[in-house]
Amino acid sequence: MDPLLQESLALRARYDEEPTHSDQVAKLALELYDGLQDWHAYPARARELLHSAALLHDIGWSQTPDGKGHHKESARLIREYKWKHLLPDEMEFVAQVARYHRKAPPQPDHEEFQALKASAQKTVMILGGVLRLADALDRTHTARITGIGRVEIAKAAITVRVKPNGIWNAERATFEAKADMLQLAAKRPVHVEAEK
Repeated sequence: MDPLLQESLALRARYDEEPTHSDQVAKLALELYDGLQDWHAYPARARELLHSAALLHDIGWSQTPDGKGHHKESARLIREYKWKHLLPDEMEFVAQVARYHRKAPPQPDHEEFQALKASAQKTVMILGGVLRLADALDRTHTARITGIGRVEIAKAAITVRVKPNGIWNAERATFEAKADMLQLAAKRPVHVEAEK
């Protein structure tokens, strides 16, 4: 097993009480990332960092039983972990991608985000946007979306075709609400449809 993946799973095991959800979110995030590869053209390491962030995005629940601010707590726990297989700037990527899986996209008063170089900010916007959508697609924590089908990238819009298993109204509505960050990065709307 990849050393970073092993390390991420070890950290998750300490804090995540619902690993089936983060496994599902990681699966969907990686499939969406792969579907967008022709557009973002990131190297393999970015995929590994996204995988780590997806596995760890909800560890902050362990610090906030009501869930309030758990995205920020996830980022804090990632930053405080003694990583052996992440460089400091990579750790910051993972922390920020996990942090932006919910609530507002990066804002002018978010100091950690503003401290990044412009290219790093763009990467956080894209990877964070992908993670937001993957999390949205498991909104009910019941794996209603079994996978990502085709991702159609056009100048006018990006359309994500998903493979639903049953009614997925909550997932669709949450996807539409959380598409904001990827839409900002892609400079076009991002839609979701069931694969035919």
